[in-house]
Amino acid sequence: MKNALLIGTLTALVTGILIATQATLSNRGGNIIGPIRTGILTNLGSGLFALIFILITIIWQTLEWRNLPQPTVWMLLFSGGLGVLIVIGVSFSLRYTGVTAGTAAIILGQLLISTIVDATGLSGQAPIPITWQRVAGLLVMGMAVFLLLPRK
Repeated sequence: MKNALLIGTLTALVTGILIATQATLSNRGGNIIGPIRTGILTNLGSGLFALIFILITIIWQTLEWRNLPQPTVWMLLFSGGLGVLIVIGVSFSLRYTGVTAGTAAIILGQLLISTIVDATGLSGQAPIPITWQRVAGLLVMGMAVFLLLPRK
């Protein structure tokens, strides 16, 4: 159990680093060519990467692509569509907040929704109750966003 928790935490940390790197690149792109074109090109790159991965798995026959449950396929395609809006939002918002405060605000938004998902069990896992420690963590994160915002 502790190894799984450690591996999960380290993977989440690396994923956070990747998200912040992508946010920085999206911010730069948004400043140069605008947020909408940045969102489209970033997700086109994601789609091309996914296509290459799909082709490799089909060639090696490592993944079964037939008989996927249709509701799941549509849910995941919608999730990918949200990615376009996410990149547009990042490339738009970070120019005003800076990368640090903007990333902190993004993380706060993720924490707020994740708390609801955890509490209701919407992720398919056992519900995790909202405790005073979790609320305090959200409040501290909210204060962190406030403190990180640039004062001009």
